[in-house]
Amino acid sequence: MSSTVNSETQTYIVVLKDGISTQTFLASLHAHSESFKTFSADAVHTYEDVLNGFCGTFNQNQAEAFEAHPDVKYIEKDAVGEIFAQQNNAPWGLGRLSRISPFPISTKPLPNKFFYFYDYPAGKGVDIYIVDTGIDTSHPSFEKRALWGKTFAGTPNKDLNGHGTHVAGTAISKLYGVAKTATAIAVKIGDDGFNNSTLIRALDWIISSVRNTKRPSVVNLSIGAAQSRAIDDSVEKLFRAKIPVVAAAGNSNKDAKTISPARSPFAITVGASNIQDKRYTLSNYGSVVNVFAPGEEIDSTWLNGRNSVLSGTSMAAPHISGLLACLISPESNIPLNFWAYVHAGKLSNIPANTPNLLAYNCFYNLGGFIHVQKTVEGEADDNSTCTEDAPDNTKHDVIGEA
Repeated sequence: MSSTVNSETQTYIVVLKDGISTQTFLASLHAHSESFKTFSADAVHTYEDVLNGFCGTFNQNQAEAFEAHPDVKYIEKDAVGEIFAQQNNAPWGLGRLSRISPFPISTKPLPNKFFYFYDYPAGKGVDIYIVDTGIDTSHPSFEKRALWGKTFAGTPNKDLNGHGTHVAGTAISKLYGVAKTATAIAVKIGDDGFNNSTLIRALDWIISSVRNTKRPSVVNLSIGAAQSRAIDDSVEKLFRAKIPVVAAAGNSNKDAKTISPARSPFAITVGASNIQDKRYTLSNYGSVVNVFAPGEEIDSTWLNGRNSVLSGTSMAAPHISGLLACLISPESNIPLNFWAYVHAGKLSNIPANTPNLLAYNCFYNLGGFIHVQKTVEGEADDNSTCTEDAPDNTKHDVIGEA
């Protein structure tokens, strides 16, 4: 290795091999390489649960030294991810989630005229961690069930964007939410984008938080970045901790296999559909997508007590997070089998290598205590039955394993 010092620095994520102590490794760096003579362990952030490693800013010589170190599993440059969303100008709601048959072809998203059938109390006792731009916790439709968890972005404890508030509204709000008694926890990682290392810090904190609360929990990731082994490994750690992770597939109309965390086999990856049961034109697809949910022209909570309409897989993902919250609630009246709650073969515009599965809560005929939300006006759903077999799926069971 050249002794010439390259002073240009960049942030890296360094993952150590299993059994290697991060603290011992950092303390021994001075002896390993001349590149670390001025290195201080205080300059890095150490991950506690999701990864055995750390992130920090290093020059090229130091990065090369890490790559060559026998105790290093891999090193990855930090990168910037994006919040998945696309503004549109008209909404639709929750009716499709609790309906077995398609809407008539002439059905329009507005006004909100649909019935929503669901198990009551929907999601009670469950926390949904919204890893996003924050949440406007004062919005009246949250009924004080939206709480601020932690900020990792170096910005105010406030949603300045609106994206996270919209996502949380679809998950838990009174007017727009799937799980109407669950709690949303704001985990802010940026205002318009995020660094991969920041996302990993947030996921690391969530494991610790769930360990302390001992409450059933779901993580919603309506975000994405270029493929990242470190992000994927972090998602697997949440899965192993029995914390289901829901990830948006992305809005580039391409195969989601190049997007993290969407490509992770340990996440439930969600594509977006529209009111005509077609794939949303910009929704990503591919074998890594597990299920589709409503994502085009979705009305939900917005900043300053308002509502707004957005489209994208970001809007589809919280439908699934809310459905999972209903399933894992200690007070749920329904069987815990996520893959029983999908329609098979109902969607159009689905590429051949993409599972044709549409989310369905199937509460209408399960014999439990069914509650009906009528948002404005409309007709009751058909007398449908949930008879479809649970489909085979290449990803792991959503609840996780020890």
